[in-house]
Amino acid sequence: MIRIEICTNGYQSVINAQDNGADCAELCESLEVGGVTPSYGTLKKVASDMKIPVRVLIRPRSGNYIYNEAELEMMCLDIKLIKELGYEGVVIGALNENGDLDVPKIKAMMKAGEGMKFTFHRAIDACNNPLDALKTLVELGFDKVLTSGCKPKAIDGIDMIRKMQEQFGDKIKIMAGGGVNLNNVMTIINETGVSNCHASLTVDVENYGQKLYPEKVDNTGAAMCWKVSSPSIINEMLKMVKNS
Repeated sequence: MIRIEICTNGYQSVINAQDNGADCAELCESLEVGGVTPSYGTLKKVASDMKIPVRVLIRPRSGNYIYNEAELEMMCLDIKLIKELGYEGVVIGALNENGDLDVPKIKAMMKAGEGMKFTFHRAIDACNNPLDALKTLVELGFDKVLTSGCKPKAIDGIDMIRKMQEQFGDKIKIMAGGGVNLNNVMTIINETGVSNCHASLTVDVENYGQKLYPEKVDNTGAAMCWKVSSPSIINEMLKMVKNS
């Protein structure tokens, strides 16, 4: 069975995902920088209303996946809070300066969330040897890994995703993500053999502020529109993969 995880950038996107048949969701915010950990208010509100399994992204900032001790402490504190709020799991990752898994930091985060489920995020795509890294992740106890096959978009990383699925798909869920949309989801599934895909399926929300902000920016130049996961596109993708 094909499972679709919606990458949600806030409360409304989670609601749109669960109301339109999504199997599960990842919760983050600021997708325009690859996603960071949501605010406490968002975490608490989603926790009170979620009806599907949700895992929360643990990422204190944008940029690379090399973290110092202060950042590790912040991530562990977030994980403990998320566990207390009743989430199924967290989405984590850390690399060292050599481009390999930072196993001590990963273990520290897993200890903070003991009893939860763990997804390893797209830091796998920045590893020197993603296949060796996958072997380690299996040994550490991860049940899911998100990958674009070491390319910016999953459609361009099909060969690597297929290798991951062939070598480790019976030990860990290989979840293809990165630019997954209605036009390519079935190609990715059929050519890699994965049964899990990850997509945000967002659309711009521009239904307010047209008079106040005709240029769609505020006085700092920041965009005044935002994105949410589209109910209709989620529904269409779910029907597409379920009927395939």
